[in-house]
Amino acid sequence: MNETRRNEPQVQVEADRGGGPLDSALARRERLANRFDYAFGQERVFPEVVEMLLSAIPEGSRVLEVGAATGLLTVPLLTKAGALTALEPSEGMLKRLLSTEAAEAPNLIVRKGLVEDLRSEEMYDIAVVTFTPRRGLGLLTLLTMLAVHVREKVIMLIDEEGTLDWAYVARSAAHQGFDVRMRFINPPDDEHHRVVFISAAVADWNPLRAATDDWAADAREVSVPYPAPRGAATRLVRYVQAGGDRALFVRTDPAGLDRLYGNLRTAVHRLGRDELTVRRVDDGIQLVRLPKAGE
Repeated sequence: MNETRRNEPQVQVEADRGGGPLDSALARRERLANRFDYAFGQERVFPEVVEMLLSAIPEGSRVLEVGAATGLLTVPLLTKAGALTALEPSEGMLKRLLSTEAAEAPNLIVRKGLVEDLRSEEMYDIAVVTFTPRRGLGLLTLLTMLAVHVREKVIMLIDEEGTLDWAYVARSAAHQGFDVRMRFINPPDDEHHRVVFISAAVADWNPLRAATDDWAADAREVSVPYPAPRGAATRLVRYVQAGGDRALFVRTDPAGLDRLYGNLRTAVHRLGRDELTVRRVDDGIQLVRLPKAGE
């Protein structure tokens, strides 16, 4: 993933971790980017949305905006964020964002990519997801991916368009231990573009608390010697995938904790993108098998 002010990054299309390909959604995003009479999301960015969003962000926060598009919400976010990283997968959208005056703001970094491209060490106070094309389980997976990079909360703006994606992600997130708050925002004189505002606090989130209350009790503690044997992270991920345990709490010598955590994140991304989540805690690493739909 590239950081840029004016540089043109290469196009990268990845699969939706929820199971459905993002290719068609990103292709549509590129087509819309070429319509300079159309600002992506303009019908959903009305004053009430902006007001609620800004009221949820403390002054000076370090903010990650996921799906910045042409910058309709980037501009107001800059007024509250101490540092704002605008993340957008569409090269066409980025060109339009980079052509605006907002691109010159000293507290803005524009980056091309998806949440999957975030480096393991990146941390933000708040993440704002702006009308992502991901649906259903993909929304929940996106939330859990962001939770390991966020200190305070993840805010999602979702269309209320007759589907129940917003209800699924709010309910499932609550079951996983997130503190979820949800509001409906009605545009003036327009009942077709209602927005669902979901705020999921992550400060006390523990991925060991998932769909059932006994998941934490199922966590087995595993000690990995230091230095970690070659392939240790891969073996741990495959063990959980095989159903040996629902959750592992992994310990190692503090000197090797960061390296093992990075190896586990790489192994999870490569082998268990839809199945597992991994999170660093003070004295170890949590490796948890995510619940399937219906569990």
